[in-house]
Amino acid sequence: MEQDLVSSRVDVTKYLQILRDPIDQGCLRQEGGFLVGATSGHRYPFVGPFPDLRPPGDPTSAIPSGLTADRRVRHHYDDTPCHNYLDLDNLPLGRWLREARYDYLFSGVKTAIEVGCGKGAIARAFRDHRQITPLCVDVAYGSLRHVLAAPLNADGILGSNITLPIADQVADLVISHGVTHHTMDPLRCFSELVRILRPGGRLFYAVYNWDNLYRSLYFFLSPPLKAVRHALGQQLGDAAIKCTAFIPYHVALWLTLGLVQKRWSVPALRDSWEQFGDFFLTPIARFYHANELQTLADVFDLDVLEQDTGGWPGNSFAHFVWYQKPGHHAVSRKATG
Repeated sequence: MEQDLVSSRVDVTKYLQILRDPIDQGCLRQEGGFLVGATSGHRYPFVGPFPDLRPPGDPTSAIPSGLTADRRVRHHYDDTPCHNYLDLDNLPLGRWLREARYDYLFSGVKTAIEVGCGKGAIARAFRDHRQITPLCVDVAYGSLRHVLAAPLNADGILGSNITLPIADQVADLVISHGVTHHTMDPLRCFSELVRILRPGGRLFYAVYNWDNLYRSLYFFLSPPLKAVRHALGQQLGDAAIKCTAFIPYHVALWLTLGLVQKRWSVPALRDSWEQFGDFFLTPIARFYHANELQTLADVFDLDVLEQDTGGWPGNSFAHFVWYQKPGHHAVSRKATG
């Protein structure tokens, strides 16, 4: 399979106009099997089929703080990419994608970029319901490798939300679903999402909700589980966790999927473990109040088009927001609906 992925390498010539050197935002040129920074001179190789535009580890380069934590997140999702049991019926995203009164959210989209695509569940939903297939960006190869294959068949690049290898104001639509709450510097990451938006462009943004049962479970279970990993090492620690805490989680997941999504088949162990890792072993998780999402709009001079919570339990798992950068192509919710 890896050889097949390499043979279907992303055609970066389609994206050189919008890709940038993460060191200094300079232009990139292709030289053989590398992309080269026009001003930094840094050579970026391909990893599998994807150009690797993650910021290099050179301490003398202009790399922002938080890169060490960024690498921890990268390694986690390389090993255990998050399996998303997506159910649009349980999320406000479902009605936004399906109902005609929300067409205005997707109008005029020529360039769409998803930052933190994971295994591609959200990108596939946008493709299936709005015929929008974003360019997928993720820091972890273990996650990104899934988007190139069927059924999504999307292009992707390896990059960090801390310093996106994307030019200013090039995207009509930016998607960030469940990403910045796993970063050391979520404010900087949000500013990067806004930076790459064109005037009039829209940002779909989702982060964990403070007022939800999962927050309490995370703070109760994550520290001791990570302590087991630290004491025993990752391999032995994971084996111990799989034989203890993971078993009741797997049963609870089966019951939840059955009761909420009517999926009574037993979840695959690997998929269940991946979601367990995303929930309780992820290096960083943050939770937000609803007013913080409005504060982001105020700080970055964005308009809020839609805002809601969704997801089990109690329709409150995460906040979902549509932001818009003001500009002459901006749309009005009142004018369209």
